[in-house]
Amino acid sequence: MYRWNFYTTNELKPRGWLKRQLQIQAEGLADAHLFGLEPNFGCCTSNMGQGWPKFTLSAFMHQGDTIINCLSVPTELHDGDKHIVVETNYPFENSFAYTVETGSDFTFKIRIPSFAQKLTVDGKLTQSDELVYDFKAGEKRVITVSFETAVKLEERPYGLNAVKCGSLVFSVPVAFKKKMYEYEKDGVERKFPYCDYEYLPVSDWNYAYSGEEFIRENRGVDDVPFSGEKPPVVVKAKVRKIDWGLEDGYLDVCAKVPESREPISAEEEIELYPYGCAKLRMTELPRI
Repeated sequence: MYRWNFYTTNELKPRGWLKRQLQIQAEGLADAHLFGLEPNFGCCTSNMGQGWPKFTLSAFMHQGDTIINCLSVPTELHDGDKHIVVETNYPFENSFAYTVETGSDFTFKIRIPSFAQKLTVDGKLTQSDELVYDFKAGEKRVITVSFETAVKLEERPYGLNAVKCGSLVFSVPVAFKKKMYEYEKDGVERKFPYCDYEYLPVSDWNYAYSGEEFIRENRGVDDVPFSGEKPPVVVKAKVRKIDWGLEDGYLDVCAKVPESREPISAEEEIELYPYGCAKLRMTELPRI
């Protein structure tokens, strides 16, 4: 699902095809690197509307007469005489309201992710990886669940690190300018807003983590949750620039491994965005 979010723009018209965890540019007139109506393969354009529906179809599962909430996303389930509504801004906020109403007996389970801390259920602290409720016919109940998540560094290959908080992965967002291409292909005009774009970097990207503290800051969920301009949550991190370098033979691809990890600048604080909010990004950085 992260791929679905970061390869589309806020207005869901241009989309990309090939995306990388360390991507500082989307250019070169090679279809796979552009944003547009159907760069490289048109199947992604026709398939992109299936992502969220298929994801939410896995929100609930059955086990006999038990209904299990596996993915806590905004959903509504009608199953015979059973009605369950989940209200939440997860994964940006970790609070949930379950409204359950039933005309027959059944068991309802709520899966709690392993990274949840200070779990609170109906206002009371508890410890569990699964909440179980036995509902009787005619019963209606609202269950409130919330928990906290800690920001952590996860070791990645080549001595790099990724910042995670709960189910979110965070990246250094690379600011960019757009270069628009309007053209005709196979007798079809590709005019704005159905043209192609290059995304060219206008901000620094050659960073290494230099601090011990990573601070999460919630900013509220907007109409476009994975917005590149107004991310609903950020992580503030201390970094320093390094001589990262480019991959041999390329002018637009950063090296897989930094050429040097020696700092070449003073320490500064930057904001990391959720992976799906960063259309160009550096997701795995060394720590110095």
